[in-house]
This record gives sequence, structure tokens and C-alpha cells, in this order.
Amino acid sequence: MEFALMPAASELSYPEIKVENNLKDARLLLPSYGGDHSELTAILTYAFQSYITYEEKDFSKQLEMIAVVEMRHHELLGKAIYKLGGYPIMGARNYWNGSYVNYTLDPIKFLKQNIAAEEQAILNYEKTILSVDSTDIKLLLERIILDEELHIKIFKAMITAIEGSCAK
Repeated sequence: MEFALMPAASELSYPEIKVENNLKDARLLLPSYGGDHSELTAILTYAFQSYITYEEKDFSKQLEMIAVVEMRHHELLGKAIYKLGGYPIMGARNYWNGSYVNYTLDPIKFLKQNIAAEEQAILNYEKTILSVDSTDIKLLLERIILDEELHIKIFKAMITAIEGSCAK
């Protein structure tokens, strides 16, 4: 299968976060940080997918690159939560667990599920932007959304590459 690696993050830098204690905003970030549909879940899902596709080196590497970007999001959210006076635990309503990872083995299926997960993440960030008080947090979430939109484009390109190789 022919697949050309794509950058997994927007070229724009992430904003610097300067905030005061605001536990409300910290709590609003927790589900995206470490909930069942969170950056933590995305990291481990994409890492898993990179492991099971290791024979397709560029495909596997692309998934790994996306997982690394999700790690950066996780780090940024965790630091923001702490700066806001919160406690960045792995779990928003319940403690995080490995059952949240998508263990689908079929690449077409898991890529379509990845797209749906990224679309849901964008919706969640948009809702959070409407609820948080801090301008810096809003800017951070808007910047993260740019990466999530890019991930959707990459996953669609990966599906096209698989379908193209199957048609040959």
C-alpha cells in the first residue's frame, strides 16, 4: 500500500496559558483530558493501532505521529487544569480504564471510528469553549481543534490509500 506521511499537527504554535485559579474551568477540561472520550483514550487507541499495523511502515508511523500530537494535547490540558487550581487525574467522572481504547482490528473500520471520535472531540471542545471563562483556555482549545481537524483529513487519506491498494 502506498501512503505518504503527512504532518500530524498544525504549523501554528500553541498559546501560552496564563490563568488564575478557576476550578469551574478546570473541571470543564477534565473530560477532554482523561475521560472515556479523551485525549488519553486517543493516545492509547492510536498507539494500539500503530502496533497492529507495523507491517505497513508509513501507515503505522502516521498513527504514531498522531498519537504523539494527542500526547501534546494531553500535556497542555493537564498543565492548564493544574494552573487553574485543579487536579489533572486520569478520569473525569470515573477513573480512566483500558476498556475505553478502541481495539478494532480492521483498518477501514477503525479509521472510520477514529474520524467519528475526532468529530466528537471537536464538538466537545466547541461546547467547552462556550462554557469556560478564560480567554487563554478558549485559545488553547481552538488551537487543539485545528489538529483534530487535520487528523480527520489524515484518516480519510489513509482510507483512500487502503481502498486504492485493494482496487489493484
